[in-house]
Amino acid sequence: MIADWSLEEIALRLAFGLFGSGLVAWLAYRKCSLSASGAWSAVPMGTAFVTLGGPFWFGTLLAFFISSSFWSKWKKRHRAKAEAEAHYVKSGRRDTGQVWANGGLGLALCAAYALWPVPALQLAFVGVMASVNADTWATEIGALSRTAPRAVLT
Repeated sequence: MIADWSLEEIALRLAFGLFGSGLVAWLAYRKCSLSASGAWSAVPMGTAFVTLGGPFWFGTLLAFFISSSFWSKWKKRHRAKAEAEAHYVKSGRRDTGQVWANGGLGLALCAAYALWPVPALQLAFVGVMASVNADTWATEIGALSRTAPRAVLT
């Protein structure tokens, strides 16, 4: 619980979070995985995940981001890339809106867990990250399909 942390521990988490998320954001910007606004948004988000949650929370977020960026880059090498993204409003570079849409609810759960360490909040976080991961992967990989998508329920 955050109330039990010492000032030194909070300062160390904050420094590590700022450095780590700053490094990840800079590398992602250089690799064209984040736009400038996405990189600027990723730094405070990543810092908050490290500060409030630690390795489990930040690592899960990072696994989502790295895997989704991989599929975006993989798709760019595919011949049908231009056709696949012809109707997309946004490119493979994630902007501030996408950063907060994919990580915002997870960050709220992380903050709640820092105040009330209930295991159900960790499970909810994993579920949220699985959902945004599935949505992103479906967009990145599914766009290459030559057939129209089908609804599971109809």
